[in-house]
Amino acid sequence: MKVTNKKQQSLLAAGRELFWKHGFRRISIDEVCKVAGASKMTFYRYFPDKLALAKAVFDDEVDKGTLQFREIMISESSASEKLEAMLRTKADSVNNISQEFLNDFYSDKDSDLRAYIAQKTADVWNEIVNDFKMAQQKGVFRSDFKPEILLYISQQLPGFINDPYLVQLCGSPQEVVMEIARFFTYGIAPNDKTTVEK
Repeated sequence: MKVTNKKQQSLLAAGRELFWKHGFRRISIDEVCKVAGASKMTFYRYFPDKLALAKAVFDDEVDKGTLQFREIMISESSASEKLEAMLRTKADSVNNISQEFLNDFYSDKDSDLRAYIAQKTADVWNEIVNDFKMAQQKGVFRSDFKPEILLYISQQLPGFINDPYLVQLCGSPQEVVMEIARFFTYGIAPNDKTTVEK
């Protein structure tokens, strides 16, 4: 969604802030409008309902993350530096997200939000796989590395972050995401560079 003015941007920012803290279901349009300093009439000018706002917030976050990923990939840094930068970006993106948000956005069965997120994620991951393959051709990553495995694991992420055993083991859904990311980045070998700010 292309943001056309400050009111629309303030609604998106308010939606992100509230959804990140409290989840999607618990927040009302009235609360979004109050935080954004906008009327309901203004809200409905840009979004037909709360679900549309949630999709727009998700799209905005995905677009920002994709841009950061591309900047990392085109940088002159080494493969390990690129992977560490990706981990830091991932840590930043999941650091302030509540469990309610993760549960609502990845387990929503009452709307098409879950399917929307799955499709958007798959589309973005296909682009990312292609970026990894181009980096492989340049010798940045192992030539026998299969980036599709990352795509497959990312599609399983909703199950992992809703798995009570994994959440208990890691301490939070956010830490489940980070542990999986660290595993794919570093394997299980000891590495002094595995410290990523949480």
